[in-house]
Amino acid sequence: MLRTNLLSGAACLMVSGLAAACLPAMALAQSDDQGAKDSDFILEEIVVTAQKRVQNLQDVPISVSVVTGDLMRDAQITTVTDLGNRISGVKVNRAGASDSLNIRGIGSGFNMGFEQSVATFIDGVYISRSQTTRVGFLDLERMEVLKGPQSTYFGSNAIAGALSAVTRKPSQTPNGQASALYGFSDGEYDVQAAVGQPLTDRLSGRIALRKSGMDGYIRNVRMDQDGPNNNDTQARLSLRYEADDLDINWRVDYADFDNKRAEFQEILNCPPAPGYGSPGVGCLSVISAGNADNRLDYRTSTGDSFFKLDSVSSALNIAWTVGSHTLTSTTGYYEHDIHRFTDSPLLPVAGLTGITKSSGLPITQLEKFHSFSQEIRLESDKGGFLEYMLGVYYDKSNLEGSLSYGFYFAPFWARLGGAVAPNTPLAQRAAGDQDQSNRSVFAAGTLNVADDFRINLGARYSSVEKKNHRETHVGVGDNFGRFSAGSEVSAAAFAAFTGSVGFPAGDYAITKRTDDKFMPSINLQYDLTRDAMVYGSYTTGFKAGGWAIGNSKDFFGPETVKSYEGGVKAAWFGRRLTTNVAAFNSRYNGLQESTSIANAAGVPVSVIANVGRARVRGIDLEVGVHAPSGLSLSANVGYLDAEYLEYPNAPCTQLQLLAKPTGCTQNLAGKTKAFAPEWSGGVNASYGFDLTADIRGQLGAWLYFTSGYYQQASIDPLFYQPGNAKLDLRATIGAVDDRWEVAVIGKNVTDKVTAGYRSVMTASNAVTAATDRSRSVAVQVSTKF
Repeated sequence: MLRTNLLSGAACLMVSGLAAACLPAMALAQSDDQGAKDSDFILEEIVVTAQKRVQNLQDVPISVSVVTGDLMRDAQITTVTDLGNRISGVKVNRAGASDSLNIRGIGSGFNMGFEQSVATFIDGVYISRSQTTRVGFLDLERMEVLKGPQSTYFGSNAIAGALSAVTRKPSQTPNGQASALYGFSDGEYDVQAAVGQPLTDRLSGRIALRKSGMDGYIRNVRMDQDGPNNNDTQARLSLRYEADDLDINWRVDYADFDNKRAEFQEILNCPPAPGYGSPGVGCLSVISAGNADNRLDYRTSTGDSFFKLDSVSSALNIAWTVGSHTLTSTTGYYEHDIHRFTDSPLLPVAGLTGITKSSGLPITQLEKFHSFSQEIRLESDKGGFLEYMLGVYYDKSNLEGSLSYGFYFAPFWARLGGAVAPNTPLAQRAAGDQDQSNRSVFAAGTLNVADDFRINLGARYSSVEKKNHRETHVGVGDNFGRFSAGSEVSAAAFAAFTGSVGFPAGDYAITKRTDDKFMPSINLQYDLTRDAMVYGSYTTGFKAGGWAIGNSKDFFGPETVKSYEGGVKAAWFGRRLTTNVAAFNSRYNGLQESTSIANAAGVPVSVIANVGRARVRGIDLEVGVHAPSGLSLSANVGYLDAEYLEYPNAPCTQLQLLAKPTGCTQNLAGKTKAFAPEWSGGVNASYGFDLTADIRGQLGAWLYFTSGYYQQASIDPLFYQPGNAKLDLRATIGAVDDRWEVAVIGKNVTDKVTAGYRSVMTASNAVTAATDRSRSVAVQVSTKF
């Protein structure tokens, strides 16, 4: 039914001409003079740097969507998750030890050892860690979302696409903005301010600050508290030096996240559905407490949790024009500390020594990461027969990650043959320490064969070297699942525990690896008219292998892709209407996947492996229109057919594990990929009108939708999110010159209940689900100066 409705809706939008391009891709401009001619009501030209040079969005021969800073403010798009909801084919899912970004059904799994298949960049600096995407948007000029492999310009890890954030730069014109928002339903608050001004005739500066958080929208009946309870701080200092042939931009960012009750996940399939057997220990603890409702309803009885992140990032961009060439240097530094804790609804066995909290499986995650990167590019002038770019790139990073588990929900000491005293709370820590370096050279060239025909060539060679060591410890645990210093058990007890209860002991079988790849690409571009262009491309991509970090010793090999894309970008009726269509077909070999299953003790663990082969193909449609009446309509629709072509040893579903608890695998060849909804997209309508000569009103609505999709690579029906559509509304009144504005914002106004992530519950065949935000209503005041 959903598929039929979406098809019909998309057809109606195309036929009527009332659709618009991806909400982000089309920033709509209107003349300030209300008596302007109709020709003034045209779609504003969007400038992007998707190919590391300034270009008009409609001239870039790839599939790219752009969200301007003003549109993010209007739509209250404050995080990558908000952004992903509104762009077809993009899914952002927050999990536990790591998050996942997916474009066109391709992303990385939930393990600290993965680098993301969707590469994230801030002012050209690569940020490899997935949980950094939780940091909210602050004073951005725009966000570019590039779909499909982007190896030449963005490197070996952009195998599925790239997110490129561009911050607002200082200028010689004094300017600033400020806003304050308060949400009545969940106590959300968001205060932002940014101001920039010249310091000398060549030097300018800008400062941006943000303080945001909320009280929470999920009620924990066990703790009698709401969550997530967030308290986040962000700050940025930027400096810019401008001369006739030199442009230097430097910025430093700081973020401090202190999120309490951060993972209040709801519990499903408890009691189990028919065929799933009797409730496990974890589910029984929920039932016995009278807290089992078995549905998504913003109510849970899980244990406590928190998430803390401190990060510093910096970028130095130097562009020096020398004759007919520009030499550009981009230097980046990034570091963060993460401290995460989560508890399950399991209760500890009675009498555990020193345990004072009702915590049956406390888990503590620690992650320290720092990286340095340097890129140098030489770019020729535009306009000649040959335009070219040459570049070198280097980065170096270190990752220290650990997971500590307290095994308190059963008398596990009894399995160690008397090696430890009765009632000893046993905890295990598994840690990895990885050093990585990446060396690349790349080149791109455009042959202007004729005024209306161009051949774009690109290539990149990357060599990635990694070293990783793993260690595990078992000792007497505390309330947070950490073992106390000096409390490690004997060698005999350690061997018995890791062999029958806990996680595998010891280092990885292989502790060093080097992966390298040459990645060519070709793109043909032909101008049908001044405002219409057709293109076709062949692109290759690569992502290096690595190791799981945490509770397994799994390792995985490299991942590669060959991708074909063809598209048409066109503007009509004096650029009042813009249509962009792209069709793609990509084949992935050695796709890196992970899923969560329960080990012999009932504890969730990640299973990581390379899929044999996978295929993704589909169509992206973006159309934009703006009418002289002040009405703007926009929509983006994506169709996706993503499936495993070869996956012979895939993890089993929960139902299959009941029949075969150990050694269970399944063949997923021909099955739909996880995080790959068949249909997704969004529709936007906005109407602006004058109330007086100085005051203007505006009404806006955003409808975004997705068909159903699986949230684990096991393709388990228990981990399936049904299709849904959500509606956001916004009404504003403000000065025509934007000096002030008051807005009422409603998000998810129909209160559609969905979950962004599902996983297996500890010691049970039940499911835990991370529920998305409920309906919220907020008031925002803002000013520009």
